[in-house]
Amino acid sequence: MRLPVAAALLSLVACSEATEGTTPKLEGLINPLQRLITPARVCNAGGGTAGWRLELIGSRFTPVPRDALTDTPSVELPQVSLSGPADYTVPADHVFFARTELMRMDLPTRDTTPSSSLPPGTYRVSVTNPLGGTSELEDALRVVPPPAITNLSTPGGFNYGGGSPLVIEGSGFRSDALPLIVLQRDGEEDQPLFTLTVVSDTRIETEVPPATPEGTYALTLTNPEGCSVTRPQALTVTYPRLGTLSASPASGPAHSDTVITLTNTASSGPAAFTSGPQLQDVYLVAPVKTDPGQTVNIPLYDVELASPTQLRATVPTCSGFDSRPVTDPACPGGVVPGTYGLIVTDPSGAFGTLPSGFTVSP
Repeated sequence: MRLPVAAALLSLVACSEATEGTTPKLEGLINPLQRLITPARVCNAGGGTAGWRLELIGSRFTPVPRDALTDTPSVELPQVSLSGPADYTVPADHVFFARTELMRMDLPTRDTTPSSSLPPGTYRVSVTNPLGGTSELEDALRVVPPPAITNLSTPGGFNYGGGSPLVIEGSGFRSDALPLIVLQRDGEEDQPLFTLTVVSDTRIETEVPPATPEGTYALTLTNPEGCSVTRPQALTVTYPRLGTLSASPASGPAHSDTVITLTNTASSGPAAFTSGPQLQDVYLVAPVKTDPGQTVNIPLYDVELASPTQLRATVPTCSGFDSRPVTDPACPGGVVPGTYGLIVTDPSGAFGTLPSGFTVSP
């Protein structure tokens, strides 16, 4: 196997020298996580065990075979160096040759082995071929610190039926590109926060989604270039509660919708129903016939506030999510017969539940 390997290595370098010469041309540096950002950004922390993968784009990147006629042939790759707030040469085993127009490198950080915590700032990148010739690209790389979280606050508390404003304060936030922010709790899927505004590099305004389950969550913020920060036990979600609820009637037939009255034991204070232009939302937590294996929140319709202690609403036992009126007596989109819970959300942000509160009879 020694001669074929040696021949392949000699052929590679001979072809490169004959057609392109030995002086490289570096045209760009890319972070694959943000391909359209120039200069490329990279965080000086994180990056797994090897570091952040970056791509060097250009031409005439020319490796050279070494010890081609021995039992241990090897290849010497072009050297990659950075200069700016600090000078740094990327370790040879962190540089990878793809073709004469593309190389890749893993840039170490403070968290990798070997570690290298480059100072934040803009760097010139140089590529030097083993046989001589260097190409430099000014302002090719911007090293940034990881984000940090110093404080979280919920100015208006938590609202079960709507988004709850959340303010995140810290440093290293990116106003030119939105970060990924998720709430995390053992035993549950990550909950992304979709509505957010990066006010500055020290402040983000976002919302906790409606009906996020109560409990204590960690919060992880990941900037687009890849670096992230996690604040454990960052947020405890709790909602105000309505009083004890009851429904009458507590059952209805599957072949027609049913009007019910919901009674709340609290007649005043934050546990009472709120009167105003916005009505309460009421849901039956049940499966419909078109997807009997999936439990969903089915909204009741014609919700009416009768008093601070009573609501009237219609349970769509026959119509489900279908448009009304339903003319098919089989009610093909109706609720699967069974006993189910009810959820009531109040405009004040309070909510109440009635487990096993309504039975749909066959």
